[in-house]
Amino acid sequence: METYKDSGLHPDIIRGVEALGFVEPTPIQKMSIEHLLEEQTDLIAFAQTGTGKTAAFSLPILHQLDEDVQHVQAIVLAPTRELCLQIAKDIESYAKFMDVKVFLIAIQGSFFAAFFVQEILKGLNVQAVIFN
Repeated sequence: METYKDSGLHPDIIRGVEALGFVEPTPIQKMSIEHLLEEQTDLIAFAQTGTGKTAAFSLPILHQLDEDVQHVQAIVLAPTRELCLQIAKDIESYAKFMDVKVFLIAIQGSFFAAFFVQEILKGLNVQAVIFN
Protein backbone atom coordinates (compact mmCIF):
# COMPACT_ATOMS: atom_id res chain seq x y z
CA MET A 1 0.00 0.00 0.00
CA GLU A 2 1.72 3.14 -1.22
CA THR A 3 -1.24 5.56 -0.99
CA TYR A 4 -4.57 5.57 0.81
CA LYS A 5 -6.23 4.82 -2.55
CA ASP A 6 -4.30 1.52 -2.60
CA SER A 7 -5.47 0.60 0.89
CA GLY A 8 -8.86 -0.91 0.13
CA LEU A 9 -10.58 1.62 2.37
CA HIS A 10 -13.98 2.96 1.31
CA PRO A 11 -13.60 5.88 -1.16
CA ASP A 12 -15.51 8.25 1.14
CA ILE A 13 -12.99 7.60 3.92
CA ILE A 14 -10.11 8.21 1.52
CA ARG A 15 -11.78 11.45 0.45
CA GLY A 16 -11.96 12.56 4.10
CA VAL A 17 -8.29 11.73 4.68
CA GLU A 18 -7.19 13.48 1.49
CA ALA A 19 -9.29 16.55 2.38
CA LEU A 20 -6.99 16.86 5.40
CA GLY A 21 -3.98 16.90 3.07
CA PHE A 22 -2.79 13.32 3.58
CA VAL A 23 -1.96 11.14 0.55
CA GLU A 24 0.55 8.54 1.74
CA PRO A 25 0.06 6.48 4.90
CA THR A 26 2.77 6.41 7.54
CA PRO A 27 4.49 3.10 8.38
CA ILE A 28 2.24 2.49 11.42
CA GLN A 29 -0.81 3.19 9.27
CA LYS A 30 0.32 0.86 6.48
CA MET A 31 0.85 -2.05 8.87
CA SER A 32 -2.27 -1.43 10.96
CA ILE A 33 -4.71 -0.72 8.14
CA GLU A 34 -3.62 -3.75 6.13
CA HIS A 35 -3.83 -5.99 9.20
CA LEU A 36 -7.21 -4.71 10.41
CA LEU A 37 -8.83 -4.89 6.97
CA GLU A 38 -7.71 -8.50 6.59
CA GLU A 39 -8.63 -9.68 10.08
CA GLN A 40 -11.23 -8.62 12.62
CA THR A 41 -9.04 -8.61 15.67
CA ASP A 42 -7.69 -6.43 18.41
CA LEU A 43 -4.58 -4.43 17.75
CA ILE A 44 -1.73 -3.27 19.94
CA ALA A 45 0.65 -0.93 18.14
CA PHE A 46 3.38 1.38 19.36
CA ALA A 47 4.68 4.47 17.58
CA GLN A 48 5.94 7.91 18.48
CA THR A 49 3.74 10.97 18.81
CA GLY A 50 2.69 12.45 15.49
CA THR A 51 3.01 9.25 13.45
CA GLY A 52 -0.69 8.85 12.67
CA LYS A 53 -1.79 6.27 15.23
CA THR A 54 -5.35 7.62 15.38
CA ALA A 55 -5.82 7.08 11.63
CA ALA A 56 -4.09 3.71 11.93
CA PHE A 57 -6.89 2.27 14.06
CA SER A 58 -9.85 4.52 13.25
CA LEU A 59 -9.84 4.28 9.44
CA PRO A 60 -10.42 0.50 9.54
CA ILE A 61 -13.11 1.00 12.20
CA LEU A 62 -14.91 3.47 9.93
CA HIS A 63 -14.51 1.12 6.96
CA GLN A 64 -16.15 -1.73 8.85
CA LEU A 65 -19.16 0.21 10.20
CA ASP A 66 -22.47 -1.32 9.15
CA GLU A 67 -25.28 1.21 8.77
CA ASP A 68 -27.88 -1.51 9.36
CA VAL A 69 -26.53 -2.32 12.82
CA GLN A 70 -28.37 -0.34 15.47
CA HIS A 71 -25.97 -0.61 18.39
CA VAL A 72 -22.49 0.52 19.38
CA GLN A 73 -19.98 -0.89 16.90
CA ALA A 74 -16.75 0.54 18.30
CA ILE A 75 -15.37 1.74 21.60
CA VAL A 76 -12.05 3.57 21.86
CA LEU A 77 -10.40 4.15 25.24
CA ALA A 78 -8.07 7.09 25.77
CA PRO A 79 -5.98 7.82 28.88
CA THR A 80 -6.63 11.58 29.03
CA ARG A 81 -9.49 13.97 28.38
CA GLU A 82 -7.45 15.89 25.82
CA LEU A 83 -6.58 12.78 23.82
CA CYS A 84 -10.19 11.62 24.03
CA LEU A 85 -11.40 14.86 22.45
CA GLN A 86 -8.61 14.87 19.83
CA ILE A 87 -9.44 11.32 18.74
CA ALA A 88 -13.15 12.18 18.43
CA LYS A 89 -12.30 15.27 16.35
CA ASP A 90 -10.00 13.29 14.06
CA ILE A 91 -12.54 10.53 13.49
CA GLU A 92 -15.21 13.12 12.66
CA SER A 93 -12.85 14.58 10.05
CA TYR A 94 -12.11 11.19 8.49
CA ALA A 95 -15.84 10.35 8.35
CA LYS A 96 -16.89 13.73 6.90
CA PHE A 97 -17.91 12.35 3.48
CA MET A 98 -19.36 9.01 4.59
CA ASP A 99 -22.98 8.15 3.88
CA VAL A 100 -23.12 6.18 7.11
CA LYS A 101 -23.97 8.51 9.97
CA VAL A 102 -21.19 8.33 12.52
CA PHE A 103 -22.21 9.42 15.99
CA LEU A 104 -19.32 10.03 18.34
CA ILE A 105 -19.62 10.62 22.04
CA ALA A 106 -16.55 11.69 23.98
CA ILE A 107 -17.19 10.68 27.58
CA GLN A 108 -15.16 12.02 30.47
CA GLY A 109 -15.88 11.02 34.03
CA SER A 110 -18.35 8.71 35.68
CA PHE A 111 -21.45 10.93 35.39
CA PHE A 112 -21.28 10.95 31.60
CA ALA A 113 -20.50 7.24 31.49
CA ALA A 114 -23.60 6.49 33.56
CA PHE A 115 -25.70 8.71 31.27
CA PHE A 116 -24.29 6.98 28.21
CA VAL A 117 -25.11 3.52 29.51
CA GLN A 118 -28.69 4.67 30.16
CA GLU A 119 -28.96 6.01 26.60
CA ILE A 120 -27.66 2.73 25.14
CA LEU A 121 -30.32 0.89 27.12
CA LYS A 122 -32.92 3.24 25.59
CA GLY A 123 -31.73 2.28 22.11
CA LEU A 124 -29.65 5.31 21.07
CA ASN A 125 -27.86 4.44 17.83
CA VAL A 126 -24.26 5.32 18.59
CA GLN A 127 -21.61 4.09 16.13
CA ALA A 128 -18.41 4.86 18.03
CA VAL A 129 -17.61 5.89 21.58
CA ILE A 130 -14.42 7.49 22.82
CA PHE A 131 -13.85 6.96 26.55
CA ASN A 132 -11.45 8.72 28.88
